[in-house]
Amino acid sequence: MKEILDLNDLMVEQLRELYDAEVQLAPFLEKMRLDVKSYQLEQLIKKYQKTADDNHWVLKQVFNDLFVQKRGERNESIRLMEERSEQILARCQTPEVKDAAIIICLQHIIHYKIASYGAVATYANIIGLYDDASKLHQLVELEKQTDRRLAMLADGEIDRKAYNYHVN
Repeated sequence: MKEILDLNDLMVEQLRELYDAEVQLAPFLEKMRLDVKSYQLEQLIKKYQKTADDNHWVLKQVFNDLFVQKRGERNESIRLMEERSEQILARCQTPEVKDAAIIICLQHIIHYKIASYGAVATYANIIGLYDDASKLHQLVELEKQTDRRLAMLADGEIDRKAYNYHVN
């Protein structure tokens, strides 16, 4: 692994980890989408799959702007979150509880991505890469939007169904 000598090196490393995360999330999101009971949650995951794919393309643009390779780092954090999500989902005994678990697992991943995209957007801004900073900040906003939609769906329907299933 290359030493990190300055903020630019740190930004590039983090961008590579985000790129790897977006690539590896594609099959995970598809698996989640196929495993849900709620039509609304399925549609939200489908939309998030498109967002993740768009993020992938924006990152490619940023790498082109920086004249650096996009590959080189593995995102172990996302891999661990996916693995933990699969362990939790395997233990869910009802489709209603599984939908609630899928939401929280996705939110863990999204919160990680919000923090990571926010950091690299800040780094790009400090370095003077204002166009790239703007692109990356837009990705932060898209992730936040998905998080809000998941939270509203959980609170408005999914979590209540999971609770009512247990009570009844």
